[in-house]
Amino acid sequence: MLGGSRNDEEKRRRTREVKGWARELFEAGEEDTVMVTELRCTEPGCPPEETVIALLKVGEKRQAKVHKPLVEVTREDVERAIRGGHA
Repeated sequence: MLGGSRNDEEKRRRTREVKGWARELFEAGEEDTVMVTELRCTEPGCPPEETVIALLKVGEKRQAKVHKPLVEVTREDVERAIRGGHA
């Protein structure tokens, strides 16, 4: 097993988990798309990595940010970000 494989597997698992939480908290329908992406943040004062959660549905786009790497994101972080815009 390559060194990065375990980390990649953890990120895939966590992505599915965060998507599930976001789908529930956004009250997304089956036809709606929920995306979860980990990005490097280059804005002043921003942590090096952040997790961006987006809901795409007809006529609506919502986005929330968690200022943590994906593998550190908790359900509470997702809820706070969706309710308040970021965590």
